Amino acid sequence: MKTDMQAFCQELSRELEPFGDELRQALSDLPPRKDFTKIDTQVLALQEIQQRLSTLRAKVSKQSTFLLIFGPLKSGKSTLMNALSGAYVSEVSSLPAYPALVYVKNGEQRRFEATDYEGGRRQFPDNVSMAEAIQRDHAQLAEAIVAAENTGETFDPQKHYPQAIRRMDIEVPAASLAESGSVLVDTPGLYSRMRFGYDQMTRDFRDTATCAIFVVKTDNLFFEKVFEEFEDLLSCFSRIFLVANIDSSKQDLSPDGTLKPSLESLDPDKIIDSFRSLSMSATLSGAIESGQLKIYPIDLQKAATRTLSHGDHTPSDVAGDETSLAAPRDDGFDEFVADLTGYLNSSDYFHDFKHDSLRLARDLSDEAGKLVTGNAVTELREDIREQLERERARLAALQNLEQQNWEHAFNTLQDTKGRLPEGLTELNAEQLEKSCQQQISAWMDSNESWNELLARLNPQIEQESVRQSRLLLEHLQEQLKGEHAGAEFTETQLAAFRDAGLQVEKTLDGCLHDLGKGTHAVSPKMEVTTEDIPITRAMSDYLKFRSRSRVWQQVFGDDGDRSVEPAVKQSRLGNDSLEKLHAIARDAVSRQMPELLQRYSDELADTHVSKCVAALEQKIAELKTASEKSIAPLESTMQFCLRAQDVFDRIKASSTHFSQELGELQSQLDSDQAAAKANEVEPRIQETVEED
Repeated sequence: MKTDMQAFCQELSRELEPFGDELRQALSDLPPRKDFTKIDTQVLALQEIQQRLSTLRAKVSKQSTFLLIFGPLKSGKSTLMNALSGAYVSEVSSLPAYPALVYVKNGEQRRFEATDYEGGRRQFPDNVSMAEAIQRDHAQLAEAIVAAENTGETFDPQKHYPQAIRRMDIEVPAASLAESGSVLVDTPGLYSRMRFGYDQMTRDFRDTATCAIFVVKTDNLFFEKVFEEFEDLLSCFSRIFLVANIDSSKQDLSPDGTLKPSLESLDPDKIIDSFRSLSMSATLSGAIESGQLKIYPIDLQKAATRTLSHGDHTPSDVAGDETSLAAPRDDGFDEFVADLTGYLNSSDYFHDFKHDSLRLARDLSDEAGKLVTGNAVTELREDIREQLERERARLAALQNLEQQNWEHAFNTLQDTKGRLPEGLTELNAEQLEKSCQQQISAWMDSNESWNELLARLNPQIEQESVRQSRLLLEHLQEQLKGEHAGAEFTETQLAAFRDAGLQVEKTLDGCLHDLGKGTHAVSPKMEVTTEDIPITRAMSDYLKFRSRSRVWQQVFGDDGDRSVEPAVKQSRLGNDSLEKLHAIARDAVSRQMPELLQRYSDELADTHVSKCVAALEQKIAELKTASEKSIAPLESTMQFCLRAQDVFDRIKASSTHFSQELGELQSQLDSDQAAAKANEVEPRIQETVEED
């Protein structure tokens, strides 16, 4: 039988290895995960297949027997592992409630390795450092689960926290495991909050492990919750060994107050009988009747103590020679080992091993082929190509706009800025001049100083200047209202704006809104010196040789702040002086004011044009920078798509070839089985003929 097993495993390994190597190499040729977000479903699924294929390859190449151990928390799984291996391995079991599988096998040196959902591996020098790393990851995993739940999503480690530990591989010196070729697989405790991946876990081993061991304390046998998902295990595994972990030292209180051995310690079979008659479901009963399920009451602590303390390696015969089994002992462990050994050495196990291994290999090949057959990469490549074309056209439009002289777009505004609106200064010029004359006449009839005359005239001139500046600003704002704030763009430029995605109206709107800010109008002022106004000198002035400026100083004071009586003004300021005053007022109103308004108009237009040009150039530069930055990752993604398509094509070809090879292997297996059955039937036919 071992020869048949070896032949089958060698033949299947020859087919598994090239497909597994090609799949691993193809996936390693893909860029980092962040680059394939749009096809991450396919890539992650392929990575998942690669992980499962690695498990199958390890099982087949080493002809390993996986012993899968399930059970609630604190049920005795780790103790069972110690008893089966004949070595202390519970120190390396997974943390309570951490959803990862722990593979324990024999090794010359202790080795500790953790693998995450991305395929990354970490090695640890000892079990202490590994436990510390798991504890840290346990906290981060809990945070990731809460974050996913807060968004209403079902937590998926590959999507939400791919750094989560998926499996731990432990090698410890364990003679029992070395002799049997068995690998103990400790599963996370059932019914914990972190139970994602349970379905995946059982699926992984549905075809790689034909039997499972379920451990439960006798105290929990009668709790329905313990067996809520047990029926799922029956659908996944050909044979299940249910270990009821008893406490043979347990005592109960007697009526007289003394302690006596409990029923569990005296006769554990009665506990099992009660369970079968009172609590067992019809499904479990049917599994027992068919031989798929058998229950073993075992004091696991006692069994582990015996195997570890006395060097009794009876458990090492798991998957070994049936004849080497010792007689059963009081702890019930040896009977369990004998039945487990018998099944693993049976033709049923060999049959299940072959067909389950082939089925898993075929399923993995088919899944990989389906994943790479779709149009995901093609659709992504087409989407990226369209985006890249749009972005390149956008960049070309921006480069074209960058070369434009935008001041030319405001030529019309610049041409018209020298022409003030008709009537803007003429509307109140005559009235203002008349008002100035009235102010001069009123001053002549008063005792006011020369400075007080200027104080009468300048506020009026300034008030009118402010009013006209405001009218000019309002007129310019009305003139610039429109789509482009006074700019006149060509159709080619407008088309380039559209291609570049530049909303020119929005870009220039702020410039129109800021029109006039920072630009101030200057009002004309009457600043008259003594030389500007003629003054009449009296005879005494001539006799005393007083100059005109000296006379002016005597009449109006050193700074023009001396009060002057009307009579003095009349005698000292003649018609020429009054006419000169009127001329100065007219000049401020009719010449200076229009010039200052024109200057204000020019500054408004020039500032507006400068702001508009600066806004356009800044926006074009911003969009160009953004476009250049977006093109690089798009080109990278396009290259990724080409590489991904090549990877998918390679996987497809490898999957097709692998499926064909598996088909031939399955045909050979079916042919061998048919021949074996024929050989079994022929002697019976011959016996029947001889009897007749």
